[in-house]
Amino acid sequence: MGTLRAMRSSPTAVAGRLEELRFSLEAFRRRSNQSRYARSDAKESAKTATVAADVSSSDSLRVLCLHGYLQNGDVFKQKTGSLRRVLKGCEFTFLDAPHIAEPFPDSNPDMDDASSAGGVGGRGWWTSGENQQRKEGEAWVRPAQSFACAGFDEGVAHARSSCADIAQDGHGFDGVLAFSQGCAVASMLLREAQQDKGHPLANVKFAILVGGFIPRDTTIASRLRGENGIDSAPLEVHSLLVSGENDLLVPRLRSEALAALYAPLKLGWFDHPGRHGLPNATGTFKQELQALMSRVRA
Repeated sequence: MGTLRAMRSSPTAVAGRLEELRFSLEAFRRRSNQSRYARSDAKESAKTATVAADVSSSDSLRVLCLHGYLQNGDVFKQKTGSLRRVLKGCEFTFLDAPHIAEPFPDSNPDMDDASSAGGVGGRGWWTSGENQQRKEGEAWVRPAQSFACAGFDEGVAHARSSCADIAQDGHGFDGVLAFSQGCAVASMLLREAQQDKGHPLANVKFAILVGGFIPRDTTIASRLRGENGIDSAPLEVHSLLVSGENDLLVPRLRSEALAALYAPLKLGWFDHPGRHGLPNATGTFKQELQALMSRVRA
């Protein structure tokens, strides 16, 4: 806990907290006024897993799937079974993040994914820069809590180039499904695509973001918001934000800050009673997913 206390009192930490508060205030303002990316393994080539659609390829929607920290494409595919069954007519492409991610010695089921990552092992879109200078006895910093996101740009570049390679068949991506830190990478790609019609995600129509957040790294957060000469307009895609009421790693306040990046009139929200994870696509969540797809196909 000593490290956490020091972080809270440092100027960087204070700035990061203020950024989160500003994001949340912005999310509230928009709803009120409008009614509603350890070690790098960059040499490894992009690995993808594709789940075919249940309709002809000419009619299917291609969905980019970005996993969370300690997961990989195969793990995320296993976790999205019920959701994929609801999203009929979609082809799902799962990417592996470029950075090797190892479980924390102080693993906590409330903070970390407890599942075993087979295949390429645990991966991450970025890691915590604080852990590179961590002293013995100091707490480990999860990437979601980091104020120095190491390898974020490499993570985004890896996802972007993988998508470009896949889209060479003439069929770009129509949607995004992301979990945890994958949501930040997805949002950065969508920010790029909004300014570049040749981007592989330029035609994305919808985004499903589960347990997502804006990184506490203020430089990355600024870019996601579209500051410093970048187009700051809301991301014009149909979005569904999903948050766990007992999520201790990414509380709802941080997901609301992410939601502020998206067009308010196209944004939907679903709260589930669980922790940091993807809920089963049943009941109300199933209905929200179906409603989202109806709007996308309208």
